[in-house]
Amino acid sequence: MGILQINQERQKLILIISLGYILPVLLLHFKIIPFSWRFYILILAAIAILAITRLYKFSLIELGFTRQHLGISFKVIALPTLASVLLMLINYMMQGARIDNSTYKLGFYLFFVTVSSPLQEFLYRGFLFAVFSRAKLAPWLMILLSSLLYSFVHLIYQDVPTLLFTFIIGVLWGMNYASYRNLYSIIFSHSVLGVVAILVGQV
Repeated sequence: MGILQINQERQKLILIISLGYILPVLLLHFKIIPFSWRFYILILAAIAILAITRLYKFSLIELGFTRQHLGISFKVIALPTLASVLLMLINYMMQGARIDNSTYKLGFYLFFVTVSSPLQEFLYRGFLFAVFSRAKLAPWLMILLSSLLYSFVHLIYQDVPTLLFTFIIGVLWGMNYASYRNLYSIIFSHSVLGVVAILVGQV
């Protein structure tokens, strides 16, 4: 791939990030779009990214939907996932819930596990890393940018600890994904941590 083609890929990347990852968050944050529409926006963004995915002609393997490295990826992500769960439970037992999430019912958690977590990981790890790879970004930059964008989407909750937590866990997920390129293990970790964090009112 020549320098001109790399520059073109990077220009496409900037456009995708600006319109697909930054603009919707700003519209929600500044209440131009109602907060209650956030999950619809996520689904619409996923549909738009799916269309772009077809234009790029990414394979399922490029997007992380593969059995390759599945076992080792699960093993590596299991410890930080378990450690994060234990820390949240200890914090909850010592200080109680930070945020009242008692209005969330079973349907919300089912949606989170079956739709929201997979979509978020497709958007913030699978697709982004595939586009980053086409643009020839360094692995450390892929991890940093994906983590910043993943944290940034949580700006709509206007809660600094949530931003910090999502950035840190985004780095851990990004490092795992950069090493093994397997999305299934990250989706599992995301689902577990998200459910626990919301259930005990930590995010």
